[in-house]
Amino acid sequence: MTTQPAETAQPSATTHPSETTQTAEPSQPTATAPSADATTLPADETPLPSEQGDLSAAPEPQRAAPLVPGTQAVVAVAVSTVWVSPDAPRPGIDDPALTAPVDPDAWNTKLCDDETRGALLPLLETQALYGALVQVDEVRGDWVRGVVLGQGTTRDARGYPGWLPARHLVVDREFAHRVRMAPRALVTAPLAELAVETAPRGAVPAPPARIGFTTMLPVIADDDGRVPAEDEATVRVALPGGGVAALRRDDVLLRCGAGEHYGTGSAEEVIADGERYLGLQYLWAGMTAWGFDCSGFVRAILLAHGIEIARDAGDQLRASGLPFVEREDLRRGDLVFFSNGPGAESIRHVAMWIGDGRILHSPNFRRTVVEESLEEYDVHGEYAGAVRPPYAGA
Repeated sequence: MTTQPAETAQPSATTHPSETTQTAEPSQPTATAPSADATTLPADETPLPSEQGDLSAAPEPQRAAPLVPGTQAVVAVAVSTVWVSPDAPRPGIDDPALTAPVDPDAWNTKLCDDETRGALLPLLETQALYGALVQVDEVRGDWVRGVVLGQGTTRDARGYPGWLPARHLVVDREFAHRVRMAPRALVTAPLAELAVETAPRGAVPAPPARIGFTTMLPVIADDDGRVPAEDEATVRVALPGGGVAALRRDDVLLRCGAGEHYGTGSAEEVIADGERYLGLQYLWAGMTAWGFDCSGFVRAILLAHGIEIARDAGDQLRASGLPFVEREDLRRGDLVFFSNGPGAESIRHVAMWIGDGRILHSPNFRRTVVEESLEEYDVHGEYAGAVRPPYAGA
C-alpha cells in the first residue's frame, strides 16, 4: 500500500450540524506507532480477573459499555475494513464488508472486475483483524473514527487512522487487558476454523466461523497457568465480548505474554509462507488471506514469524529502522521498493526479493500474488532501494 502525501494523509473529520458527533482531543503525530503491548487502557474502578493475575479463568461477558471517544474498543468481526470516510462505501457493492458479521467471500464476489476492484484505491485505509484494539477518537452516528493500534505509521503515533463501522466494535476491558498480558495465539494458517464453546452475550456480533492469517487472540491457560503444549490438539482462546473458543493447535503459533520475547523466523520460512498465497487476488488495503495489498502482504508474512514492520510501503522503507541494502548485495528475503517514477521521492510498491533476479509480491488490483522477474516488472526503472528484516540466522 502506498503512503499518501502528507497533505492528504488524514481525511477531514468535519462534522455536519445535523449529525450527533462525539470527539476526543487529537494527539500530535510522531514517527512511529506503539505495538498493542505498549497501549494503555481506559480507567475503570471495576477489578478484572486478569488484572489480578488470573489468566486461566474463562472471561465472563462484560456489562455493556458505551462506545465513546477516549475508550479503547476491540474488533469483533473477522476483519473490519477501515475507510477514508463514512461516505466512502458503495451501496450494493461494499455491503458485505459493513455487516456484522462481515462476509469477505461475498465482498470478493462483488469485486468482480478490474473497474470495481480498482475503484477501492481512494476509498480504503487498511484493515483491522478480529481482536485488534482500536482507540476511539470520534463517534458519528453508526461510524467510529479511530486508530488501529499496532499498525505502525508516520501518520499517527498511536496507529493507523480511519473510519470503522461502529457495529464492528465492542468495548471489552477484560479482553483488552488479556491482549496486553496473556500469551496469544497467532493464526499461521491462511484461514483458521474458530470452534466456539461459549458465545459472547449482549450487543456483540456472533463470532466468525473463520479467522484470518496473523489474527491474534489471548490464550486461556489451564488451572496451573500452563499454556497448551505443541502436542495438544487445540488451544482455548478468549473472544471479544466475553466468549471462549478453540483453535486447532496446528493452525496457530503461541506468542509470549507481557515482558517476554520470542524468536524470529528465517528468510526461507517467510518466503515459504508467502508462496502459499500465490494466485490470491490483490485487494487494496487488504491484510488477510481474503486479499492483500503489496505492503499488507509483506507485513503479514513477516509478522507471522515475529518481525513487525510499518503498515505502508514508504514507512517500511524509511521508518521501520531496518538496515538499507545495496542492490548488488540483495539476499533472499530482503524487501525491495519502487517509486512513483524514476528517482521520485514517494514510494508506491514493495516486494520481497527471492533471488535469481526474482521477486514475490502482490502487484496491483489487476493481478494476483506472483513470483516474477524484477527487471520485467520494473520496466520504467522505478527501483528505489531495499532493506533487510532481522531474520533468524542472518
